[in-house]
This record gives sequence, structure tokens and C-alpha cells, in this order.
Amino acid sequence: MSAVAGAAGAVGAAPLAEPGPTAVAAGTDPVTALTLGREAYDYGFPLLEFLRVRSEQTSVRCPDGRGNAPVNSFSHTPTFAGPEDRTVVAPNTDTLYSIAHLDLGRGPVTLRHPAMGRRYVSFAMLDPYTNVIATPGVREDGPGAATIRVRWTTRPGRVTGRNVPRPTRVVDSPSRFVWIIGRTLATDTADQRTAYRQMQRYTLTLPDGRQRRFAEGCRAGAPRRSPTPTDGAAFVARLNRALAENPPPRRDAPLLARLRLYGVGPGFSPERAGLDPLTRGALLQGVTAQARALPQLARAEALLAAQRSGGWYDPPPSIGRFGTDYAYRARIAALGLGANTVEEATYPAGLTDSLGVPLVGINSYRITFTADRLPPVRYFWSLTMYDSDGYLVPNAARRFSVGPSHPPLVRRPDGSVVIVVSATRPAATDVNWLPAPRSQFRLNLRLYGPKPPALDGEWSPPPIENLGPLPG
Repeated sequence: MSAVAGAAGAVGAAPLAEPGPTAVAAGTDPVTALTLGREAYDYGFPLLEFLRVRSEQTSVRCPDGRGNAPVNSFSHTPTFAGPEDRTVVAPNTDTLYSIAHLDLGRGPVTLRHPAMGRRYVSFAMLDPYTNVIATPGVREDGPGAATIRVRWTTRPGRVTGRNVPRPTRVVDSPSRFVWIIGRTLATDTADQRTAYRQMQRYTLTLPDGRQRRFAEGCRAGAPRRSPTPTDGAAFVARLNRALAENPPPRRDAPLLARLRLYGVGPGFSPERAGLDPLTRGALLQGVTAQARALPQLARAEALLAAQRSGGWYDPPPSIGRFGTDYAYRARIAALGLGANTVEEATYPAGLTDSLGVPLVGINSYRITFTADRLPPVRYFWSLTMYDSDGYLVPNAARRFSVGPSHPPLVRRPDGSVVIVVSATRPAATDVNWLPAPRSQFRLNLRLYGPKPPALDGEWSPPPIENLGPLPG
């Protein structure tokens, strides 16, 4: 990442000069340092994950059709995600992805897509702190063609080329860097090919009117991996650089003022903060401890919430617009980076059966949607299988989701939809089979374009009925 972004500023004020060692040391202690180390990890983890994904996905020489492409260009996936796709947690298998990472430092970038007819499409735009700044697409703009100009509020720049299309709307980004997660609905293999042809018409135009072009036959190469550090010292060092290059929003000032005393912040370091060895060690120990604990904490808290709610964990409505709830933002980054806001989609997670026992593949389960209690959506819904780490589960049937966009969806004569979740195919022909692993797993119910009953609590998913152990 370029230090130009930090020098230019974004939403936050320019970093203050680091206080002298004597002044800093006087206001610090090991007990507070341990707590702040944990808070620093929660605060910084989503930012570093955003930058990890950006670094990895833009490290290729040309778009590779797997979500990786150089900056300011799309990579369109021609088929649904599979178990081998592990860049982000919990990919869906309802939509084809169009991934792009924008750099607005030279001026605005213009996104254009054709009229989509009845096909769902959206382009979630995330800032480096994983907040959704806009979601152009059929919900926000309708089904017609749209031209979206994305500009950096701190340094908007201007369009200099004559061939830049006139925008139908403008999105103001608080940050220089923007992650676009485009989703285009598709069904069977033939429809995926049709949708992919439409996706080839999505364009990103630079301020000078150019679109990035790549040589025919270009070999993208393998993405360069850059895992987020879990060691306290390495994490803080990378976080401090990231905060300088991606100035935080002003609302984060109270927490950053506390962290600054311990050398955590844009341009700071614990080594120069005048901390005694015990206090510095406690700070870094807190970071390392939280790095190890966060995935388990996120799963445990979701599990407890699911046990209180009939087996389903429904994320709070602030998802995608986290404000100052840094712990929640970190948990979502651990469980499913790049989540939509609730207006676009909701994601109830099935974690236990109706009695509160975690889901595990030695049992078989049944979920029944009666005809009058089908998921209330404007666009589509699906139920997807993931392993306990949040990745798609390999199975011989290559079936990872059930829903109306995954034909054939079996309906009973009374209009109900019954889904059997099991490691073995059920004998009944009037049910839908979702293959499960023999180990522990989780389910994700996706509702795209949720209607009011799904948002106000009037509708909730049906219980997950445990049918008992599988034979053998």
C-alpha cells in the first residue's frame, strides 16, 4: 500500500505526533495494556483482513476468473464458488461474483452495467473498515442500465477523458480504497453461462476514459498470500501502518486516543511509546490472546444466541454498518467478511437443532417451510451448507445449497418445502436433500431483498428437527 493515502487523509484527522516517552509512560499500566491489546485486535482485525484480501486478489497479472484481478479491474467468476475457494469465509452459491478493488487516488472510477431484466444483481461497495458505503443494483437503482461514479470525498479529482460515461448516480467514498463485491443471480449451468455473458458487459472506466486492458492469453499467476499476523508485535506493526495509510473515521477517535498511549495508532509504535517492559509485554500478550480467541469467541457467542432462538442465530441489524461496535465488526469479519446490510440481505445461521444441540453429521435433520411460511423475499432465498470453519463442504453430488434458484426445488402438493440435511441421500422423493459432512457443520439461510416480516421479527426460520443418528 502507498503511504500517499495516509498523507492525503480520509475521514479522520491527520495523525498527531507521537507523545514523548515520559508523558506516555506516566499514564500506562500492565492491566490496562492487556485489555487494550484485546481491543486493539478487535478494532484492527477487519481492516487488516480487508487489506489482506485486497493484497492477495490484486497480486495477479490479469483477471483470472476466480475473483482475482489487478486494481481497478473486474474479475468475473463463470461458475459458482466451490469448496476449493477459501479466500473469504462463507461464499454463496446463488450468485456469480464480480470482484474489483478500486483505487480512487487518481480520480473517480465509473462502474457501468447493462439492463438486467428480471435478473438480480448488486455491487456492494465496502470501505477498508468493512462498512458498506453503497450497494448499487436492482434494489437501489432498479433493473435498468446504470452508470455509477465512485469518488473519494477527501480528494475527489475530476474526469479528464471524453469517453467517460455520464453517471446516473454518484457514490461518495470516505476512503481511497473500495472493495466491490458484485453478485449476479444464476441458476443451472446454462443460466450461469447466460449470466456470465451479461457480466462481461460490466465495465470500470478510469478518470481519463480508459478501461484496463490485458494481453490476450495473459497468465494471471497464483495470488500472493499475505496472512493477517496473529503475533502481537507483528499485528500491531502492520495495524499502525494500515491506520496511517487508511485514516480511520472520526467516530473512532475516543478508542484511538486510549490506544495511542500504548503506541497503537497511525504512525505510532509500542517500542517508541515509553512503555516499561511489563506493560509492553502485556499489550502484545493481549493482542496475541485475542487473535487466538476471536474465531472461537465468535462461534461461541453465535451458538449461545442460536440456542436461545430455536437453533438460529440472526445477526443484529447493524451488520454492514457497524458504527463503534468494534467487537461485533470483528466477529463478522471472522465469520463472514464482506456481509451486506440487512436491507439487501439477511443471513440467519442454523447452528443447533430445536433442542439446542450443535449440528453434527452423524445425525440427520429436517427443516420444513410450510406454504404460508416460506422465506419472505423480493429476490431469492437459499440454504447453504458450511463446515465449522465456514467453508463449503465437498460432496459427490456437488450440491451445496437448496433454494428456488437451485433447480429442481421439490415442493409438496400442499406447497411446503422440506429440506433433509444428511450425509446420506434420503429415500423420500418429496424432499430436498442438502448433503452434510460427518463432522460438525453450520447452515446459512440467505434472504435477498428481505420483506418486512423478515426484518421486524414477525417471520423467523422454522426449527431444525433432529431425526436421529444415521445407520452405521
